[in-house]
Amino acid sequence: KKQANFVRDFVASGKPVVGIRTASHAFCLRGKEPAEGLDNWTEFDSQVFGGNYTNHHGEGPQVALARAENASAKDFLQHVAVDKLAGNGSLYKVSPLADSTTPLLIGSIPGADAEPIAWINRRADGGTSMYTSLGHIDDFEQPQFLTFLKHALVSLAK
Repeated sequence: KKQANFVRDFVASGKPVVGIRTASHAFCLRGKEPAEGLDNWTEFDSQVFGGNYTNHHGEGPQVALARAENASAKDFLQHVAVDKLAGNGSLYKVSPLADSTTPLLIGSIPGADAEPIAWINRRADGGTSMYTSLGHIDDFEQPQFLTFLKHALVSLAK
């Protein structure tokens, strides 16, 4: 609980937060109670990232990525060749996002609705978060993914 409170206090202070892949459901035990001395933050995804993680599609084809409509290339997507970027692992089911979000990247696989892959959230506490469901171990082998993360971190630190 002490560590969870540290994270809660950090977020409440309005400082920026970056979330990668499983961060959307890192503090949620999905209907289970935490063991003695531990904590559960079931609203973490919605409160911090503006997300709505419910599950993911099974392992399958690479996730095709595209720039979201109205996504500015400024800052977060600057110097990122989205056409050279693919999502590995599985496509997360995260729709609908909160009104406080701005989608950056959209992912799709055959036979499923497209889903936001990366977005910015302007939190209620005044802070900004950036989340991406990219982050499978193979994603880190892609230079464009590393460029995207670098620009996200630099942009949030401003």
